[in-house]
Amino acid sequence: MKKKIIAGAVTVGLLTGAGFSLANTDAGQALKTWYDNLFNQTSAEVLSESDANFEQLLTELRAENETLKELAASQIDEKTLREIEGSTLAIDQAKYEHIASLDGEKLLILENMDYQFYQLFLEGYFHIKAKGDLMQEEATAGFQAFASEKGQSALEQVTAELNQAKADAVTELEQEIVAAKQEIVTKVESQVEISSRNLRNQANWKAEEIREALDAILANLVAEQEAAITAKAAELEADAKMSLDDVVNNIVND
Repeated sequence: MKKKIIAGAVTVGLLTGAGFSLANTDAGQALKTWYDNLFNQTSAEVLSESDANFEQLLTELRAENETLKELAASQIDEKTLREIEGSTLAIDQAKYEHIASLDGEKLLILENMDYQFYQLFLEGYFHIKAKGDLMQEEATAGFQAFASEKGQSALEQVTAELNQAKADAVTELEQEIVAAKQEIVTKVESQVEISSRNLRNQANWKAEEIREALDAILANLVAEQEAAITAKAAELEADAKMSLDDVVNNIVND
């Protein structure tokens, strides 16, 4: 390194000395220029050598690092295996302890479970029974009150409506009876008038017939039949009057 710097310095010195002899420049400035060139060249050589040396060291370090990584990986793997094995044993031990505790507690639970659930059943059963009985009692009381109220209302409704129906039926029947009687009376009066008229006509016709017959008989048998004619006329008159009386009586009775 020193040899390279000296050689460079000699070369630069020779060149700059020639410059001094050739150009009449400022000596300080020339020295400064010579030094700058020398420094730049030296710096480049130093940095280049340093970089090459460091790259060599880095290459060696990389190789060492690979070895170190392999060693570290081996140590980590060994530690990992040891820790896994130890922790696995500890975990298994804890697991077996928990399983033993679990099995013991499970056995106790299973042994007591039937009794517990039977007690739960009894509790639920008596709770349901109590609530059911109470609900039934309340419902029964409610039904009785409802039935009594509804029954009374129904009786009142039936009584009112049937009494009204009875009153309407009686009134309607009475009206129909009155109308029927009036119709019958009207018809009877008509029939009586017709019957009476017919009977009077028949009587008149019969009397006229008798009169004519008697007159004819009387013409031949005046003396012989006078008594018979008188009796017969009286008999017919009485019969007619009786018929009339019967008609009158029937009117009153009807």
